[in-house]
Amino acid sequence: MVISGAIGRSGWFYSATSAQDVRDALQDVSSSTIRVKLNSGGGDADQGIEIYNYLKDLDKYVIVEVTSLAASAASIIAMGADEIIMRTGSRMMVHEASTFAWGTKQDIQKTLNALETYDESIISIYEEKTGNSRSEIKKLIEAETWMTAEQAVEKGFADRVEKIKDEEPQTSNGITDEQIQMIKNSILNELKQNENQIQGPISASTPSIVDNKSKRKRFF
Repeated sequence: MVISGAIGRSGWFYSATSAQDVRDALQDVSSSTIRVKLNSGGGDADQGIEIYNYLKDLDKYVIVEVTSLAASAASIIAMGADEIIMRTGSRMMVHEASTFAWGTKQDIQKTLNALETYDESIISIYEEKTGNSRSEIKKLIEAETWMTAEQAVEKGFADRVEKIKDEEPQTSNGITDEQIQMIKNSILNELKQNENQIQGPISASTPSIVDNKSKRKRFF
């Protein structure tokens, strides 16, 4: 499945991926391996943690492939996989939980206490995946740490970097050398079959190929 965009419940004016969306998408999957392509800047921390735990509980081998960005709540989701793959050029970001607060000083203190519990929960998730100490992870989230694909692997937040598969060599107009040879062989075979029916000299050159380029209150 693909998780792209914000993490959370969809609203009137925006769409997002919720934990229920993930459950609905994966509940009937019979394959023993599930691959999730992830590209998200984050969103609702509660939804991210719920998706994380859902992936952890699946009786399947889960691969999360970060195709561009796994930041904030999306990085939490990635930790639910058995294997985390960073594609070339992708990034990951981890930070402290954040929210908006208003009201009396008691209200603000309650919000601060809630944020601290979120941070402890997030640290536990990262600690389980990376094997790093809680103090090390605390420093990373307090600094809002951005990581390249290679840095994410180095710090234990991902397992490996997967590069784009090499494409088959092509000519400038998009036709492969193998396809050109097939065209040549087809023309030569046809000419051989009909040579007794045709009088006069025969030219068996490969037709030129025309270049068509010119035509064409939440915690986050």
